[in-house]
Amino acid sequence: MSPGSLPDYDGRLMGCSVTFHDRIGRDRLEQAVEPLDADAALALLESAVCETVHAAFGKGAAEVELTLAGDAEMERLNFDHMGERGPTDVLSFPLHEWSLDGRQSYLSDDDGVSPPGGILLGDVVIDLDQALRQAAEGDWGVTEELVLLAIHGTLHLLGHDHAEMDEEERMRALEHQVLGVLHRRHHEVEWQPGSLFDRAGHAVTTGS
Repeated sequence: MSPGSLPDYDGRLMGCSVTFHDRIGRDRLEQAVEPLDADAALALLESAVCETVHAAFGKGAAEVELTLAGDAEMERLNFDHMGERGPTDVLSFPLHEWSLDGRQSYLSDDDGVSPPGGILLGDVVIDLDQALRQAAEGDWGVTEELVLLAIHGTLHLLGHDHAEMDEEERMRALEHQVLGVLHRRHHEVEWQPGSLFDRAGHAVTTGS
């Protein structure tokens, strides 16, 4: 581990495990999320991921890998996996096939997975550079943007999408539900009205 970098961070919350992988360095994260420190930001992202898993999948044991990257790595991933040039804010790499019943995600019958312990859901990669730009454009905090991207990416791991209007409405409703929990629980964050919630109280996203 190089000086000033973040170690891989493993946290557990109510049967949910999140492993963070650093591709940006502790100093960059500290600068991006201040006045929070890096550890508090990671704990908040862990909470965002795990609350999302619980809202969409239930409270069974589950694991998520979450990587904080920069533009260069995200551009490569976006081209290699999506065939698109340039960076994007969040990419998800699910490991399973899912069926949806309303807001709930269920493993598809043909998924073939019956793990004895926690199920590894897959990987979420967030581009910090893009999050910085989107937060500046929206005039809200980088921490808020990272939280929303973590929620959004985790929902993709669980089979949710927004290609059709009904899919998008369902996904936004779950984002709104999880954000409401986080707003009530994490008073250390200066949540900005008009950022993650619009004036009507609905979750708004970057549209990724």
